[in-house]
This record gives sequence, C-alpha cells and structure tokens, in this order.
Amino acid sequence: MTGEFPILLLALCEPSKALALSGVVARLKTEIPHARITLATTQGAAALFQDDDLIDELQVFDGALFKLKSLHGLSELSRRKWGLCVDIGPTLISRMMKAKTRFTLNPNDTAGVLEQIAAKLKLDPLEITPTLRVSPRREAQVRSLVDNGRETAPLIVMAPGAGWLGRRWPTERFAVLATRLMREEGPFANHRLLIIGWESERDTLQALRMATPRVQVMEIGGEVTELNAYAAMRQAVLFVGNDELWLHIAAAAAIPAFGLFGPSDEADAPISGNVLTIRGPRSLAEIQATDPKLNKNVCHMLDLTIDHVAAVIEREMAG
Repeated sequence: MTGEFPILLLALCEPSKALALSGVVARLKTEIPHARITLATTQGAAALFQDDDLIDELQVFDGALFKLKSLHGLSELSRRKWGLCVDIGPTLISRMMKAKTRFTLNPNDTAGVLEQIAAKLKLDPLEITPTLRVSPRREAQVRSLVDNGRETAPLIVMAPGAGWLGRRWPTERFAVLATRLMREEGPFANHRLLIIGWESERDTLQALRMATPRVQVMEIGGEVTELNAYAAMRQAVLFVGNDELWLHIAAAAAIPAFGLFGPSDEADAPISGNVLTIRGPRSLAEIQATDPKLNKNVCHMLDLTIDHVAAVIEREMAG
C-alpha cells in the first residue's frame, strides 16, 4: 500500500529480551500511523506475540539461522527496503538489511533493551514498558478456566521453577511463604494460589501444590502457553517468582511482581513500576566469587530467607 512505512524488528534472542519490544510496537504504531511492522524472532519468543494485532507480519526462526529454511527467510527480508530496522539481538543479520534508519543494540552497554531504545527514540523507558496483547477469545477462555463461571476468591501467583538450580529458590520455601501469606490472619487470607510453569518443571509445580494443603490451589502448567498465563495473571493481585520469563510476563501484566534474585543481575530485571527484586545478603559479585561462570549445579538462593521475602512483600503490599 502506498504510504506505508515498513519497520523490521529483529529479536533473534531469548523470549524475555524479545518481550521488551511489545511496548515499543505499540508506541511505533501510535507515532507512525502508516507503520507496517514485521517482527522476526525465535520460535520461543513468537509465542508471546501470536495474538498481537499491532504486528503486521511475524517471521519465526527456530534458532538455527544457518539452516536452509532460515537463510531463505532472511534472504527474503534482505531484499525488501525498510524505513527502520531495529536489531535487539544484536546480530550481524541486521547488516544484511537495506534500511534508511538502523538501530542495533550495543551488547557492551550496561543499559538494557528498553533503556537503549528509549534513548534512541528520546522517550522515558516507562513510556514503552512491555504489555502483551491477547485475543478476546483467549481472554474469555482463561477467565472461564480461572473463575469456573462463578465468583471466586482472588489469586496470588507463584512460579517456583527455574532453568538452572543456581537461581531456583527452594520449592518448600515457596510453600511456606504461600501458607504464611494466605493463612487466616495473613495479608492474603481467603485467596487462591495459582501455580504456573512449563511441563519441564512439572515436578517442581507438583511439589509446591502438594506442600500447601491448607490453601485452595490452582495449577496452570504443562500445556498452558505463556499468553494464557499472562491472561490469568491479569486477574491476580500478586506475583512471586524466580528470575525467569514469568517475572517479565508478570511485569507486562501490570500486577505487583516480586522477583527473587541471587546469581542474577538486577539490571536485567523488567523496567516497570510494579516490579521489585528481592535478594539475600550476598551481592551478585559475591556469588560470582564462588561461581565465576555461574554454571555450578548448586543453589545460590539458600541465604534468601522466608522471613525476609515475606517481610518485603507484606511491607510493600501494605503501603
């Protein structure tokens, strides 16, 4: 169509990083009414954008960029003329693209994706904070799943899993925390606990469910997608989880979210007014002194106590 302004967003990276573009997409559509946005991303990240009607074209790559199918797709993108190309990978792929204006994330900059893009667009990062879009059909389906078609108690959400033992707060501590928060005299009495995670975390999810018999527990895991979890989180009053994708999704859902940090950098936490990170007495540098490559099969979260986490949550939610 004449007058369209073609924009290519390259997010060939992990989903939590690609998620940062969701707010950018909305802003670009507002600022450039004739923008036609193409998002090229990984299969894992594409699941976050499958309902996004602000994205005109979604190109999905399986991560193997040098396979014939991927090369064909990238070659096709390189033959187009782009008004703007934003590469948050960053990758050398963006150099292949014919773009009038190009912005490539600097991996050596201590600023994150949102901060760098905001600086380039001369915006406050809070103006482009992530917010996922879900279809009305999905919203209705998830609401039916959560409510069972009737008025029910409000939710708090916990995501106890982590891809690496080092940053996984012990499951039994999640259980004690849930019981403490939801007991009769607690700040979330008569709430339900919604447990989320991936199929690969099934054992962890099940352990939390079995360890909290005194509360009404819901579990959305396994076959449930990230967007389904996001839609459910929007009905919740609180999220607690490790430094994983779920924390970024909770941030996008705009609910109070508490991220439990140990061998993680707070600079990588979601930029959002509703997110607070909680760590134990050791800094990231102190943890790295014992595990320089952050790859040992040992939990670095044991010094983060239940009392400390509960106290922070109770204080912040009371305020």
